[in-house]
Amino acid sequence: MKKINYMIVEDEIPAAEELKYILSRYDFLEICGMAHDGESGIDMIREKKPEAVFLDINMPVKNGMELAMDIKKFNNDIEIIFVTAYEEHALQAFEVDALDYILKPYDEKRIENTIHRLYNKILKDKDIEIPEVIDKLINQLDNKQNIIQKIPCEHHGKIILVPLKDIFYCYTENEKVYIKTYKDKYFTSYTMNKVQNKSNFFRAHRSYLVNLDNIKELYSWFNGTYKLVMKDNENSEVPISRNNVKRLKETLGL
Repeated sequence: MKKINYMIVEDEIPAAEELKYILSRYDFLEICGMAHDGESGIDMIREKKPEAVFLDINMPVKNGMELAMDIKKFNNDIEIIFVTAYEEHALQAFEVDALDYILKPYDEKRIENTIHRLYNKILKDKDIEIPEVIDKLINQLDNKQNIIQKIPCEHHGKIILVPLKDIFYCYTENEKVYIKTYKDKYFTSYTMNKVQNKSNFFRAHRSYLVNLDNIKELYSWFNGTYKLVMKDNENSEVPISRNNVKRLKETLGL
């Protein structure tokens, strides 16, 4: 798998090491250098030619904003992610076309969102053939032997195959489709209709598909609707639209 080469330019060494440690958890990221001031930073960037730079704004000699402008003049394709303790620089950051803006102290969930954006910007189009190849293989095996029932999903830059029996429900969010297992959620390039056709999951709501084998209980909600409580680690509640209540009861023999 192709990796994203990145650099960290941060004058506070403990903060730089902490960020490096957090980013090391993503196996599609590879650090190619670390600098602790703007002057050495631009020299190293010219030498290493990273695809992304995590850049502190407040640094001596040459601050991060000046360095970002130099980077964009050198190579406009390098993605800039600012890291700073100060919110007031956010507008300036986006004026230099920064990909994102991370505040200190670091919030790992916030960084995960940034890395997802970085992955989509640099790698997603290049890796698009992988899920398509896997999808074809799965469909061939399903059609010929009916022994594989898995959904290909993206997770930290990898394609993993999640067995249908491990899926509790699927849902749409921001026009993307996610599947929920006992304790994790994954993005899939499948549409909701494709998941439904492949799995025979119950269409509880236009935004939800449910694995009926993983239901814990259901209860009446309001205006003729119901809610399902799943057996996952969160006891997730999934809405049943009024139009689907009758079909659900028939399916469950209620």
